[in-house]
Amino acid sequence: MSTSFDPPGRTPPPAVRRTGRLVLSAALSLYVATTGGSMATDIMSYEVTKGMVERRSVAMSFNVHDMDAHRGLDGQYYAPYGIGHALYAIPFYAAGRVAESAIGSRIARADAVRKAAFVGGSAVAAALVVWIVFWFAWRLAGDRRAAALTALTVGFGTLLWPYAKYGFNAPVAALAVAAGVYGVWLGTRADRAGALWAGGACLAFAGLVRHELALSAVVAAVWAYFERGRRWDATRRAWVPIGVPAVAAGLLTLYYNQVRFGSPWDTGYLRDSTATFGSALEGIAGLIVSPGRSVFLYSVVAVPALAALVAMFRRDRSTAWLLSAQCGSLFVFYASLTYWDADRSYGPRYLLPVLPLVCLPLVYWFAAWTGPARRWLAAAVVASVLGQVPGVLVDFTKVGTILDLGRIEIEERRWDWSRSGLTLNARASLRALPRNAQYVAGLAEPPPVQLPEGRAPGFSEQFGYSLDFWWLYLFYLGVLPGPAALLFGVLCFGGAGWLVARVRRSTRDP
Repeated sequence: MSTSFDPPGRTPPPAVRRTGRLVLSAALSLYVATTGGSMATDIMSYEVTKGMVERRSVAMSFNVHDMDAHRGLDGQYYAPYGIGHALYAIPFYAAGRVAESAIGSRIARADAVRKAAFVGGSAVAAALVVWIVFWFAWRLAGDRRAAALTALTVGFGTLLWPYAKYGFNAPVAALAVAAGVYGVWLGTRADRAGALWAGGACLAFAGLVRHELALSAVVAAVWAYFERGRRWDATRRAWVPIGVPAVAAGLLTLYYNQVRFGSPWDTGYLRDSTATFGSALEGIAGLIVSPGRSVFLYSVVAVPALAALVAMFRRDRSTAWLLSAQCGSLFVFYASLTYWDADRSYGPRYLLPVLPLVCLPLVYWFAAWTGPARRWLAAAVVASVLGQVPGVLVDFTKVGTILDLGRIEIEERRWDWSRSGLTLNARASLRALPRNAQYVAGLAEPPPVQLPEGRAPGFSEQFGYSLDFWWLYLFYLGVLPGPAALLFGVLCFGGAGWLVARVRRSTRDP
């Protein structure tokens, strides 16, 4: 039974809605200011989006990773990912195409603007995660200031910030899971059918983004059964909104697989070794303590968040079980994979969808915010924010270009401190900061830019020396002079800072 401050269905006052809008705007503005445009490995999702918009096809235009496992029945190549991310990105791709037509000139390569718009979808998804966390936290504790602090901590003290910059599906997956769990929780607690259907639809969409996220819908359905007192008549009213979208998404996935690979069970992963299972104990240890992928190292605030989640069992046992089961089931699943480290990643990328949920109970600690605990929590938040900065300043996919590294073996990137993402990105950032300052100030000549053709590296990967910001790329491409690029950066960061200050002031208003 709920012990939250008030019935979850309470209509939020105008002041709360205003703070929520400011939190969303602040997160989005800083994400936009610091985005870079790297596609990373999700170039395949971009190709699917491009195919749907340009050719009304879900096939990729080429074999992106030179893997015969991705060849379909018709000889064309298909992404093994779920179709959800590609569907989500359609409006962003379309906006990029319109912008490209308006510009009327090439920037770096023919589809650079469309790719940048595709990546921009990650920034929007991440900002919406922050917004959902604000509302979830407010309905848990009824404290506007604590809810805003919780949301901004998730936004800038976890891996959500670095991955808001990239074309990975992780921010979209995090949004679908956060919105889905919130909708089911709110709909079940307040008996709101609309919220339940919205939550069920979001959880179903999460399964379309990443197949394994269907676990979230199963956990939500089990929780609803116990929350409704294990009464089948009441449970049925919750299970239909959760189950119908989940079944529809499952059928769509089976049909998608059949059309591409000739079997409803073949996603494309079954043909290679990237989705096999290994030692769960090794994965659990790696995701907890390894230098390359420890969730507590790359999101330090997860330490007090986990303690707050445990403490939440005394305040709201039912919600604590919901959050724990969601996070625990996905944690164990990813730890069981052979490649639990997610290969090309800054920190434990696979765990991004659970970080907003595990951090939610911090709202109670922010609401207390007194005594020595305040200093420890503030220190953890600051350390966690600083831990994201190396991943924001430099694109981890091109660190090797910056530092001229040789091949990094899988065990090295997992367990060797000197080859961990945090160490390499920090070193690369320290090298790149003074060099980029000299280039922008005109004190040194940046390396010449050679426009890539065909399958050459894209929008950001060609600049191994640059900080990973879009306005700096425009300078190196000759689109903006140095002072103008710097002005863009100052205005972006200044606007974000102003909005964060507005959030702070709004929480003090009556």
